[in-house]
Amino acid sequence: MNLTVVYDVQHIMPFGPLVILYLFLAGLSAGLFLLSALGEVWCWKPMRHLSIPAGIMALATIIPGGLSLLLDLGQPLRAIHLFLSFSPLSVMSWGSYILLIYSIIAVVFVWLAWRNDPRKKVWGKAGVVASLALGMYTGVLIAVAPGHPLWNSAVIPVLFLVSGLVAALSLINMAQVLQPRHFPVLDANEGGLHSLKVALVVLELVLIAVHLVILGLLGSTGSEIVSHLLTGGRQFSFLGIQIVLGTVFPLFILLFAHASQLAVGAAGFLSLMGVMALRYNIVVAGQELPVQGVLPHLMEADRLIWIYMGLLLIMAVLLMHFIPVLMERICRLPHAGDSDVEEGI
Repeated sequence: MNLTVVYDVQHIMPFGPLVILYLFLAGLSAGLFLLSALGEVWCWKPMRHLSIPAGIMALATIIPGGLSLLLDLGQPLRAIHLFLSFSPLSVMSWGSYILLIYSIIAVVFVWLAWRNDPRKKVWGKAGVVASLALGMYTGVLIAVAPGHPLWNSAVIPVLFLVSGLVAALSLINMAQVLQPRHFPVLDANEGGLHSLKVALVVLELVLIAVHLVILGLLGSTGSEIVSHLLTGGRQFSFLGIQIVLGTVFPLFILLFAHASQLAVGAAGFLSLMGVMALRYNIVVAGQELPVQGVLPHLMEADRLIWIYMGLLLIMAVLLMHFIPVLMERICRLPHAGDSDVEEGI
């Protein structure tokens, strides 16, 4: 008698919560730097009074973002090998250097902008290139991973860059409510920021829709993933949190209640939640359905990982307050000594 034994193994997802946090914070930082450069380098009026705070927030978010990657490694010193053994064909090798170069440029740019040094424009232009590379790389990192139809699309890097800009504008909107002294609202110039955010949120929705349509046309595997997002296990986090609560609802607020700064700030919070949900749903749903077998993959996240994530987010908030204080002490200048600094921070 012939006997066939089939084992169905339940695998652990290689990309867990700390990677998701990195993708969120790196995209947020890249978006904040791009907005800061619009004010400091190209003197775009809606961002002129917010450029230095945006630059500080870009620096404050990339530090815990990088640390989340190191913590995910388990042995942080392993990251050194990525710099010592560069491979031109490895996306992760390129990403390691992009993250390092961007971080260095962000530090120098924020310092020069704080001191109103003319060299800030040169570093700002270099930072725009680095931030675009970082914002796109967070999507390229998963787009090139084989065997994951939800990830394997040229739409993903663009979607991550656009959603990073949405998150950056959302954080600024929240800061304008929570810290109006540091993030003043200038009615004459706010129209540009408002229109930009509305356009980016609409573009984000369009990119998501295009991605799902293309995915659904790929065959049974693509259709199964779309069903998993729309009607299956990811329905609540995708449709409920990401689309309705985190994208559509904030868009309605921006269109019909933008006269209220409190409402715009609330929309900013919801948009940040929506962008985080976007990263979560794409990363998790892209790994959740097995290539073979029927058992879904599991996300390995013990209590310590969630503690790490909470501490990293707290670190980002603290750095937003600590970095200006540190720079003031280094410069040994009073806060009101520079009109640009007084307007920006």
